[in-house]
Amino acid sequence: MLDIMTWADDLYPIVLKRFQDRLEKRTSLIKSTIGYEKLSTSNQYAEEGIGGLGLVPEYNGTTIQELNGKRGIKKIYTPAEHAAKTSIGYKYAKIDQSGEAKKAGNKMADALSITQIRDFYNLFARGFDANYAGADLVSLFSAAHPINNEAGADTYDNAGTLIFSVSAITTSQTRAQRFKTFDGQDFDCEFNLALISPELEPKAKEFWGKEAKLLPQSAENGANPISDFKYIVIKGFSAKQWAVADALLLQDYIKMVEITSPMVIPNKPDNPLIQEYIGYMDYIFGWSDARCIIGHNPA
Repeated sequence: MLDIMTWADDLYPIVLKRFQDRLEKRTSLIKSTIGYEKLSTSNQYAEEGIGGLGLVPEYNGTTIQELNGKRGIKKIYTPAEHAAKTSIGYKYAKIDQSGEAKKAGNKMADALSITQIRDFYNLFARGFDANYAGADLVSLFSAAHPINNEAGADTYDNAGTLIFSVSAITTSQTRAQRFKTFDGQDFDCEFNLALISPELEPKAKEFWGKEAKLLPQSAENGANPISDFKYIVIKGFSAKQWAVADALLLQDYIKMVEITSPMVIPNKPDNPLIQEYIGYMDYIFGWSDARCIIGHNPA
């Protein structure tokens, strides 16, 4: 039987190990899809969109020309705190110490990770909702993204209504190649990742299944121009919604910024027959540039 004086301390190593093992498995999707920044010296993170100082002229041997590029739109990430607690009673721990500790670790890891994953999905699922605007004051998928932060700037459009198909994907690829960076240069990209609703996954398997090198919708079994694509399921998307992105740029310009990674902390309340475990984290999701993705919301 557990010692009433030390039982709470004895449980924590078991709780912590189960929490850490479970958490890593549940949150791996996030860091494999978008960028990640861990803050250690500030509670904010700032980033500008895709662009630079423009083209560099030839050097004439005497004068080095100063470049004054257009101003990009600055995104400020400010992580928000999340906290909750769960409890273990001595009554149950004395019967099944390991079982109760493992359950507490699992449940807290699940609660924290599911919260982060929900926000990851919502980052894209709310992309068509004007109520969730980015630093450029429009939603992630919008026809009115300003190219830069200058007065009267031109706009670009990364929102569409095409039904998910091979031709819709290649049309989106071509469309992205016509985007301009905030300093007016050609946008260099390789759209090679599809983000789809659960209802579209059977169709995605046709495009990227065992016969992926052949075009599923072609009677002649022609070459599939998107055979090298990968896809992920976004559970917040409605049935017909989908998007296509540059997987590398997605890591650079759509991010999760975190100060404190999910953790579980033991806390002893006044009652010696109760042990509390507090789950804590602070993070935020966002984007500094939407050129890296095009979203479609068919009627």
